[in-house]
Order: sequence, then C-alpha cells, then structure tokens
Amino acid sequence: MYPFEKFSERAKKVLTLAQEEAERSHHSYIGTEHLLLGLMREGEGIAHQVLRNLGVDISKVRQTVESVIGRNERIIIQQIIPTSRVKRVIEISFEEAQRMGHHAVGTHHLLLGLLLEGEGIAAHVLQELGATGKAVRAEIERLLLAGTHEEPGAGAFLPAYNVGERVLVHDADPPYRLWEGRVAKATDAGFEVAIPGHPGGETVTVNSTRIHSIPMRWTRDCTFCRFV
Repeated sequence: MYPFEKFSERAKKVLTLAQEEAERSHHSYIGTEHLLLGLMREGEGIAHQVLRNLGVDISKVRQTVESVIGRNERIIIQQIIPTSRVKRVIEISFEEAQRMGHHAVGTHHLLLGLLLEGEGIAAHVLQELGATGKAVRAEIERLLLAGTHEEPGAGAFLPAYNVGERVLVHDADPPYRLWEGRVAKATDAGFEVAIPGHPGGETVTVNSTRIHSIPMRWTRDCTFCRFV
C-alpha cells in the first residue's frame, strides 16, 4: 500500500521493531503504542533524539502504555485491531515528509504522524509525558537547523563548492537572510565564505546546509529557505 522504499533505513528499522513489540506483548496487531516503542528502541534517529531531549525514555513509555492498556484492554483491542490508526499515521508521515520537502520518510515524520493522528495510545502517552505536538515539532526544527541528519553520512550527499565560486549563504539565526559571497576556503567545519559587508565579519564559516550555488538550486531540501 505504501512505497516503503521511500522510508529511511532507520524508519524501516522502526517498523521491524514495532512488529517485535507487538509479538512481545502477544498482540495480534501493530498499534500506535508498538510504533512508539519502536521509535524509542531504534535509538539513533531524529525521533529518538527529540524524545530524549524532551525527557521521554523507554521505561516511562512502557510503564504508561501498560497502564493505559491495563485500564482499557477490552476497548483498546476492539478499536485498534485492524491497525487503521497505524495506517493513518503512515499516511500522515508521508504528508509531513512532502510538506517539509524531504525525499524520504524519517523517524521524525513517523513521530509527527503519531501526534497528528491524535487518537491512538501513542498520542495519549506522549501528551501525558509532556511531548506535545508543539514541543516535538519545535525540537525537530531545532535539530534540523543545527544540521542533524536522519542517516549516518547524510552530509556526504550535500553539494560541494569550489574556492572562488559565487554562492548564497544563509545567516545562522532567524530570519536566515541570504547573503552573496565567494568561497574562500574549504575546512573541516564546512566552508569559509567571503561576504563583503556582512555584520558578523567579512569572512564567515558555514556548513553545507546553509549554502546555495548561483544560480540557486537545491532549495527543496533546504530547511532555512522555508523561513526566508
């Protein structure tokens, strides 16, 4: 039903772990709670980093899930068994990836899907533990703006720039204004770019996520461009 080849490797792992969680609980369905536990167990994706930074850990999630199912076991099983909520979460995840201009569905899109679906056990558990939609989205944005990638080595696929090449550079802070300059040097931290008249100094050091070539390209995946 869904083009799972468009999932990041970490997101695919989450789906496998969710199935393991369902089997571990002796459930004949994969519910939103299993998907949330899969996100926690994956351990390295953006979703895990977001939840960790918001003070959510897997022991708290397990405890809260078990308390919810224990109170409402008969109702929950009757309502969730063909996993219609999980299907909706996956649909929302694709929509969020497209909205953010990302080519693959990552763990953070699945996390947003759980929250935006809003009615599953996972959404209630996250709300109870303080991981609200607003807090989660803000932390995702913060990590993306800081250059965090869903997959290891993702930075290797970013554009390269030659010394002397004309480029546009985003400021590091809102409103992420674009400045025109020339690449002066490639460094381990990214690139030194000469920008005459820049208030932060006429030579600024930036990583590849904040640079565009001239004529401009690669805007679809640029987190900063959405704010300019």
